[in-house]
Amino acid sequence: MNLIQWCNIDECLLIAETDEVYKKYAGLKHSNESILSLANLRLLNSELFLKNYEEPRDLFLLVVENFADSSTKDLELKLHDIRTKKIVSKYKFNNKNINWNTWRQFNNNEKSSQKRKKVFDEFIEKTKYISPIIYNRFEKIRSIYSTIQQSSCSNISVGSNYLDPLSGYLMNEKITYTKFINFVKYIGNNSSKPFQKSLQKISTEILKRNAEYYDDFYFFRNITYKDFDKTFKKINALKEVKKILKILNFDLDRINFDTENRQNKYPSPICFFVRIPYDIRILYKSESPYFDLKGCFHESGHAMHASSINPEKEYWKKYHIAMGVAEIFSILLERLTKKRIFLKSSLGITDDKLLNKLESRNNFMELFFVTFYSANALMKSSFWKNHLSIEASNLLYSKLFKAFTGSSIPGAYWMLHHILPESIMYVPSYLFAAVRAKELDVHLQNIFGETWWKDKESGKYLQQIMSPGADIDLSVFSKLDSDIYLKEIIAL
Repeated sequence: MNLIQWCNIDECLLIAETDEVYKKYAGLKHSNESILSLANLRLLNSELFLKNYEEPRDLFLLVVENFADSSTKDLELKLHDIRTKKIVSKYKFNNKNINWNTWRQFNNNEKSSQKRKKVFDEFIEKTKYISPIIYNRFEKIRSIYSTIQQSSCSNISVGSNYLDPLSGYLMNEKITYTKFINFVKYIGNNSSKPFQKSLQKISTEILKRNAEYYDDFYFFRNITYKDFDKTFKKINALKEVKKILKILNFDLDRINFDTENRQNKYPSPICFFVRIPYDIRILYKSESPYFDLKGCFHESGHAMHASSINPEKEYWKKYHIAMGVAEIFSILLERLTKKRIFLKSSLGITDDKLLNKLESRNNFMELFFVTFYSANALMKSSFWKNHLSIEASNLLYSKLFKAFTGSSIPGAYWMLHHILPESIMYVPSYLFAAVRAKELDVHLQNIFGETWWKDKESGKYLQQIMSPGADIDLSVFSKLDSDIYLKEIIAL
C-alpha cells in the first residue's frame, strides 16, 4: 500500500466516523457500536502507517493523534454517556431534570440564584462519576505517545522535549513551549486587573451583588446581554449569517445548519468537518438572542473556512489544521456581531446609547474570555508537563482561576467544561486565534475598507488565504501581536 492509498482509506473511515459522532452530538439516533468499530478500523490503519512511515512529519503527527483518539474512543464515549446520565440535577428545566447538556440553558432562564447555586454544587459533587474516566483516558493517551516515541526510528522531538501530548500540540501550532507560556501569561496578566474591576461593576449593575463562584463564564455570556434581548429577538441569526456568506460568495450548499432544541444535544455551538470541503455541519441550540447571533456567526466562520479548503490538497493538509488556525475565521466572523458599524448598517440597530452599552458589555466578556482561558490553558499544559493527578489539577485550576479572575471556584469545575476534559489541549488555541482574528480584521480593513464583509472581493481574498488548508501563510496578516488585541479591550 502506498501513501496515497493509505490516505484514501483513512479519509473514508474518518468521514464515516465523524458522521456518526455528529449524530451523537446532535442528540439524534446513533450507534456507539458503529463509532467504536470505525475507531478500531482507524486504529488498525494508524498502526499500518506507523510501521511504515514517519514522513511527512505533519501526517505523522496527525496519525499519532488519530492513534491516541481511536485507542481511547471507548473511554471518550463512556465520558459522554456517564456525563449525560450521572451529571443530573433533582431540579427541572422544561419539565425534565437538568443534565449537563441543558445546564447552560437552565442558567440563562433561572431567576433564582440559590437554585442555580444548588445545581452548580450538585454538578461539582457529581464530577466524582467522570473524574476516573477523564484521568484514565488521559493517562492512556500519555502512554501511547510515550510508546510511539520509544519505538520510532528517528529522533522525533520539539526543542529539547521528546514527543508527548503537549509537545505534539505545540508542534502543530508551530510555537515553542516558552513562547506559548509567555504569550498566555502576558495576555492573561494584562487582562486580570481590568477584568476584576469590570466584574465588580457589571455584577453590581446586573446581579445587584458581587459575583459568586456559580456565576460562571457561561452564565455571564448570557446574563450580560439580558438588557438587549428585545433588540436581538427581532433578528434571525441564521438569515443574517447566510446573507453575509452569500455576499462573500461562499458555497452555502456545502453547509448544513441544525438549530433544533433536543434534550441530549450538545450544549455548545459546534461545527463538524464531515467531508472537507463538501459536507460541513453546524449544531447549536438557543440560549439567548444575542449569544445565538454570536454563536451562529462563530460556527459559520468555521464552516466558511472548511468549505473553502482546496479539495485537491493532500489528505492531511485538509484535515490536520492547527487549532490556533481553525479558530481564526470563526472568531473573525463573530467579531462582526460586536462591530458598531455592522450592527448599524447591516442589522439596523441605530440607538447609540444602546450600542455604547453593548460595546462596554462586550469588552467585559472579552476580558472574561481572556482570563478564563488563560487559567484553562496553563492548567492543562501543566497537567501534561508535570504529570498531575486529578486532585492536583483541581488545586492548580482553583489557584490559577483566582490569580487571573480574582474569584474563587471549586477546582473540579474544569471537568464540567466542554473542552478541558476531552481534548488534549485546544484551549490556548482560542487565545492565539483571538489575536490573529483581530490582526486579520485590520488587514482586511486596510485592503477592502471598514465594511469589508460587504465586498465580494474580500470573500475571494479570504478564500485564497483559507484554500491551502494546513499550508496557510499566517505571515500574510499575523505576527501574533497580542498588544493589538489587548488595546481593543483595555487601555495599555
